[in-house]
Amino acid sequence: MRHISIPVADTMEYIQNTEISPLISKGICKVCYVGQEPNRNGTVITKEVAIEMGRKLPGSPVVGYFSKEDNDFMGHEREIVLENGEWEIVELTRPYGFVPTNANVWFEKFEDDGVEHEYLVTDVYIWTGAYPETQRIFEQGNNQSMEIKNSSGFWTNDTKTNARIFIYNEAIIEKLCILGENYEPCFEGAQIYSLEDDPTFQEFRTQMFSMIEELQKGGS
Repeated sequence: MRHISIPVADTMEYIQNTEISPLISKGICKVCYVGQEPNRNGTVITKEVAIEMGRKLPGSPVVGYFSKEDNDFMGHEREIVLENGEWEIVELTRPYGFVPTNANVWFEKFEDDGVEHEYLVTDVYIWTGAYPETQRIFEQGNNQSMEIKNSSGFWTNDTKTNARIFIYNEAIIEKLCILGENYEPCFEGAQIYSLEDDPTFQEFRTQMFSMIEELQKGGS
């Protein structure tokens, strides 16, 4: 028999949240780069399409599959199983974190082996307290590969190489997937890493320290 619990009127008491759990670590995720040129998977995501993808990114899970044998994450791990006489694809990855609903989502330019790419970037939270294996993300950095759904677009030929490419008109990022060192992402520099390793943050911190030193000198 199911128990029915009825709320008592006018008894709700909220706690004002001002901090996140100390068991959660905040990181940065370079999701994908944008432009008119195809990526290594032969697809094109323009900045206009990526803007809409970024708007729908908050709340998305960060998943992965960790191998104890390799002491590293793997890829988009799945297996095919026979269930009730039918073959099904089963996801083996588990949630390790999420994109916060109030996440900063922005575009930032990086150099990948001498080639400048403009990346869609976002804040991520990782449950490092619950899953100690995720500490390697913040100690070493891990590649990242997005999983998308509800996509549409069209096939065409690359004007430079004549190779067949797919140009997205729209897509929703369903998951961000942590990859191991042996798994190459579609976008060369796509990765999840510590905020401390972000070049923009480092530059900002250096400027702040310089300002503090100048203020201290002025006050002495």
